Amino acid sequence: MSTASVTHGSYVQLLGSSDPDEVYGALRTIKNNVIGSSTKKTLYMQLQIIPAVSALLTADSTSVASRVQATAIVGSLARSRDSGAKAAAALASQGVVGALVGQLAANADEKLVEASERALNALLEHGEMLGAAVAAATEGALVEQVLAIIGAADTDADLGIHSHARVELAVLIIGRLCVSEARQYMVANTGVIDALVRLLLAPKAHFRLQAATLRALAALSYENAEICTALGAVRDGGVAAAVLRLARASDATLRLHACEVAANLCRMRAVSSRDVQAVAVPALVRLVREADGVAAVQALGYLCHEDADVQAVARSAGAIDALVGRLKTAWSIEEGDFGDAVRGAREAKAAFLALGTVVSTNEECRRAAVDAGAFSHIVKALGHRDAGVRAAACLCARYIVRSVAICRTHAPESGLLKPLLALLHDSNADVQATAAATLVNLLSDFSPLRVDALKLGLLPTLVQLLEASAAPVRRNALWAVRNVLVKIDDDTRREVVEGVGIDRLLSLSEPGADPAMQEHAVGALRNIAAESTWGIDKVFAARGVARTLDLLAQLVSQSSAQSERPVLVHSLYLVNNIAVRSDTRCCDIAGHRQLMSAVVSHIGSSVSEVAIAALWCVSSIASHQRDDGSGASIHASTLRRLGVARTLTRLLSNQALPLDVRDRVKSCQDYFPESGSYQDDDDDDVAI
Repeated sequence: MSTASVTHGSYVQLLGSSDPDEVYGALRTIKNNVIGSSTKKTLYMQLQIIPAVSALLTADSTSVASRVQATAIVGSLARSRDSGAKAAAALASQGVVGALVGQLAANADEKLVEASERALNALLEHGEMLGAAVAAATEGALVEQVLAIIGAADTDADLGIHSHARVELAVLIIGRLCVSEARQYMVANTGVIDALVRLLLAPKAHFRLQAATLRALAALSYENAEICTALGAVRDGGVAAAVLRLARASDATLRLHACEVAANLCRMRAVSSRDVQAVAVPALVRLVREADGVAAVQALGYLCHEDADVQAVARSAGAIDALVGRLKTAWSIEEGDFGDAVRGAREAKAAFLALGTVVSTNEECRRAAVDAGAFSHIVKALGHRDAGVRAAACLCARYIVRSVAICRTHAPESGLLKPLLALLHDSNADVQATAAATLVNLLSDFSPLRVDALKLGLLPTLVQLLEASAAPVRRNALWAVRNVLVKIDDDTRREVVEGVGIDRLLSLSEPGADPAMQEHAVGALRNIAAESTWGIDKVFAARGVARTLDLLAQLVSQSSAQSERPVLVHSLYLVNNIAVRSDTRCCDIAGHRQLMSAVVSHIGSSVSEVAIAALWCVSSIASHQRDDGSGASIHASTLRRLGVARTLTRLLSNQALPLDVRDRVKSCQDYFPESGSYQDDDDDDVAI
């Protein structure tokens, strides 16, 4: 151990002294050593400073002067870029959070209260990691104390520097606490919204206090529709108007936090989307171009999430060029003379995620991203050392290649395929899952890259991934298999079927299986049966005719509820494909009472895609004709006994029936020429 370490170690040992002056002197020396020095913070943590300081803060006998020094040490350790999270977790486990809250309550000494506020702010930056330790210490007591500080502020007068700093710290603590929905409600139920609104709208509020207030409101309202609605209604919309006004402020920090609140309110439909689009989107794009850090990038991505209108406004405001510019900045941060790999990776990840969000639903945005050179950055990032960057780049690529035109033209020449295939073998499961999801679009029948991917050995890799331990990897691998089977040549289809295994697909299709896996397994079987009689024979041979029909009946008997709908639709089209391709199996289907009853029950579904799929089944079954040359349907009488003709007539009489369903009903009715006046046979006790 070095001489310096021995010296520093002696200071830590002095913290256990019975002499208060020695304790105070050691604390002050340690504080001066650790502030501003990551190396010294790490050294003192190795010398067990955390248990020593924690013991002092949780002891009743520690003097106020020593508490001030110890509290400052806590705040400094928690702010360390390298070891702050680790230090915060260790401090919380030693009961320091509760001790700091106690010091805040015993507010006889202003220096101790201020130091406690600063230390709590630093600790609560890691609030999600501290978990129950923070919750137990902060619930109720801390909110009560900081609300008292906020409530004591005279918003009608100019606050002095000291008072302003205290109120600002108190407001920041409120925001730090809101790390979960339960915490948001706990904080909101104390009446904090009114207190924060009072600060925000105060005529003489300092811009730093307004920024802190907006930051707290952003944390309080994030992804919380109820709180957003309440906030949007305060003072008849006056808060929302003030937020949008502050989004135009000259101070960048104030604009950022105002935009974050506006994004929350917009996403939760608590304010007019048009107003937010006009103000917040251009403001955020400007911040993306000018401000350091990733907060503006993340806020822009959040505001654009799954909203094509906002995405279009963002494109017009220059968001795509700005985000691609941030990617260039990220690489220069990493590769410059004073390269910062951690910061560069953080910048790149945020930019890729935001860019992916902006292009997720808007075709013009996707084209703009390609024109801006997004593919070159994506390909570079697929080989990045940081798993988060690799996954974010995959996600961005996934959204861009949703475009059929881009898949056909730009993607083949982008150099995307080989590094993407390599990521299927990545050591990180999130990267594997996202890479497989990206390949789903590239394996569609319209993509020239599908053949190339298969030549590069994709199929054995996908089969291997079906056994992966991570569920998202298995799901996306099966999804990719399902897409490979669409409109592929017969030899390749046979290769895929042999590699994956019919029995595996049937097992994954059974009721009770993972819903996502079940959806893709049934979808794969549907595609196998779509263009090949031998595929249908394989399906029935794997388990026998009776068991296969029973499975189909179970699948088709599901409800059209949102959670079960994808499997139901695939199952109906699987039945349809079998009925179209195989006379023998169509007869088997028509003779299975449970299966036929389930199919027929869906033709009157209020969900159009379910009704259309069921109607296709009916017309395909009815289309098989007798061999006597009469042109009569073999199975029309069976369908009549199930009430099909009567149901078709009833559906056509419904003037509100969607046009696509109506067209399908008319096509089905061609197989029942007398359905306008024909009364179906009673279905009771009819053997099929």
